[in-house]
Amino acid sequence: MERGIIYLILNKQTGEKYVGNTTLAMNKEWVHHIERSKRMSSEPLHKAFRQYGVHNFMIKELDEYDDTCLDSKLNEWTDKYKPEYNPIKESINAEKTVLPMQEKREVIPIKKEKRNYNAQNLKPFNEHTRGNGKHLGLKIRGKNLQTGICKDYDSARDAATDVTGNPNANGNILNAARKYRIAYGHRWQILEDKNKKKAVFGVNKRTELIEVRYESIAAAVRDLGGSEYNTEIVRSLRNPGKYSWKSYYWFYG
Repeated sequence: MERGIIYLILNKQTGEKYVGNTTLAMNKEWVHHIERSKRMSSEPLHKAFRQYGVHNFMIKELDEYDDTCLDSKLNEWTDKYKPEYNPIKESINAEKTVLPMQEKREVIPIKKEKRNYNAQNLKPFNEHTRGNGKHLGLKIRGKNLQTGICKDYDSARDAATDVTGNPNANGNILNAARKYRIAYGHRWQILEDKNKKKAVFGVNKRTELIEVRYESIAAAVRDLGGSEYNTEIVRSLRNPGKYSWKSYYWFYG
């Protein structure tokens, strides 16, 4: 017998609602909706996510069900809330009827752009057009373990040249920076690109509601407390719904 949860998603600005059901944990179901919205799903709820912002929505559990009572419970809750964001269909009597969930995950095909490689459209390669490649690098910081001095670099290649004299050692330094590890007598970390901050939000482990939202990881660490090189929030972000930090599951968005 399959057991699951019937839940409500509410637009806090407009009061419009969505009723669904899932056998997943609530936070994982929430992430599914966010990801489908990012993939430009055409469903009304996901369009509203893009229009109002995910932070203006909340999710809460309404009821539990098993295979024998799913239809009756769904009808009960949809009749009560009359959710505006649920997909609708035309009945035999031409009346609009709310579709019961569980909906299938939408598979969105990716259209490949056909590129024109006609020679007349290509720019000539010379010292003026080739660029210097610096825009491709990730800014990183290295802390000398003997002196304690930190130094910032525009790329791992620059760091490798400065520390080892060999620019081809950049791969080892970059791998160490991604995991905040030691290489060549330095502890490395990737610096946050201030022009490309990723907003993050925290879902309360107990209530499963979004309670905090920040413009970046650094802002969350500053507000909630933690070391400059916090890795617990990053681990939570990389494993949605599996690990927590400060009593929250963390997600990008």
